[in-house]
Amino acid sequence: MISSSAISGLLFTLFSSAVLAEPAALWLVTLEHNDGLRLQFQGAELELGNATFRGIRGAADLKPGMPLAILSRHGVAEQISLDNEAASTASHWQRAEAPLVAVKGQTLHLNRLGTIGFDAATRWLNGGLGDLQAGRQLVLTRDQTGRLTEILVVNPEDDLASP
Repeated sequence: MISSSAISGLLFTLFSSAVLAEPAALWLVTLEHNDGLRLQFQGAELELGNATFRGIRGAADLKPGMPLAILSRHGVAEQISLDNEAASTASHWQRAEAPLVAVKGQTLHLNRLGTIGFDAATRWLNGGLGDLQAGRQLVLTRDQTGRLTEILVVNPEDDLASP
């Protein structure tokens, strides 16, 4: 007979293995705030944790407005680098921020990210289809399969036509 503590230990081990097996998510975002513990972006944040840095000396060098490529898992940054052209063209991102070039039907054309489709199940945050104008900054979130799940319109009340 197997003891309940042995079963609990086995379940914990299986659950831990499944959680650790989750792939890292790539975020291509612009830093809004760094308090030394958390990194904040448009509509989201990550814990800094024990992240490694590439192209940046350390957390103290992370300044608002910096474009970053971040690998994260479970809400914690694992690797942080400056978002260069190679990272920007990665097709496996989970969260990305980019300016809209054009919209046609249910297809967005974004600077750096290319063409991305959305559907009726895509959730709109802080705006909607009527707020999509060329130059408008968008933050997009995709699920593990690559389907666009959320579109956050950054400052939809701002008039892009004004100087």
